[in-house]
Amino acid sequence: MSRSGRIKSITGIYHIMLRGMDKRDIFLDDMDRLIFTKIIERVKRQSGFKLYAYCLMDNHVHMLIREDDEPIELIFKRIGVSYSAYFNKKYDRCGHLYQDRFKSEPVETIEYFMDALRYICQNPIKAGLCDRIKAYPWLECDCVRDKSGMIDDISEYTSLSGANLLSFVNSRCEMPHLEEAVNKRMTDQEAAALIFKITRCRNPQDLRCLESKVRNLSLKTCLNSGVSVRQLARITGLSKSTIERIKKDE
Repeated sequence: MSRSGRIKSITGIYHIMLRGMDKRDIFLDDMDRLIFTKIIERVKRQSGFKLYAYCLMDNHVHMLIREDDEPIELIFKRIGVSYSAYFNKKYDRCGHLYQDRFKSEPVETIEYFMDALRYICQNPIKAGLCDRIKAYPWLECDCVRDKSGMIDDISEYTSLSGANLLSFVNSRCEMPHLEEAVNKRMTDQEAAALIFKITRCRNPQDLRCLESKVRNLSLKTCLNSGVSVRQLARITGLSKSTIERIKKDE
C-alpha cells in the first residue's frame, strides 16, 4: 500500500520525532538510553548527518538534524532497525516497536530552527521530569552537556552561545505551531497504511470481516497510534458508535 510522500526540506534540516507503538515506552532503563545514543553516534559516522539537539523521553525521541550524504529515511532506518533489534532481544519480545514512520518537520527558517531547538530542550520540563534543562541527563544541545561529543555547532544559525543560548532555550514560550506539527493527525492514506501494517488488510474496509477480537484489538491499536474515531469510521465503514464502544471496552 502506498504512503504519502514525506515533505523535503530545502535546507536539509528536520525536527524528527520517533514514538513508541501505542505510545508505549521504548526506554525502560538508562542502559536502553545509553545504547540508543551509541547507535546515533555510529549512524552519524556512517551517514554524515549533523546533529544539533536530541532528547530521549520514555516513549519518544526528539532530534534536530541536517541530512548530508544520506537522506533522513535511510538514517532513521539504520537507527530504528538497530535499536529495535537490541530492544527485542533484551526484553525477549517481537513485533513493531515504533508507531508507524518517524515524523519529520522541515526546518527552513532561522526562527523555526531556534523554536525547534527550544521546544526539544523544554520537553522534559513540560513532562514534569525536571525543573531546569541542565538537570535532565538525556538531553544534549550546543549549550547543554554534549558529553557524547556528537553535537554540532549552531553558530551559523544564531549569534547566541554559552549562557545566552542557555537562557534562550530555558525561556518559556508558547509554540503552538510546533505542538500542532508534533501532534497532527495522520492522513487517511497514512491511517490505511497503518491498518495494513497491523492487519495485512489491503482495503481498510476488510477490517470489518475479521474475527471480532482481532478486529477490536486492531482498532484499539489504531486509536492508540493517533487515528481518530471519526477517521476510522470514514475509512473502514464501521459506525462511530461501534468504534466508540470498542474504545471504551477494556
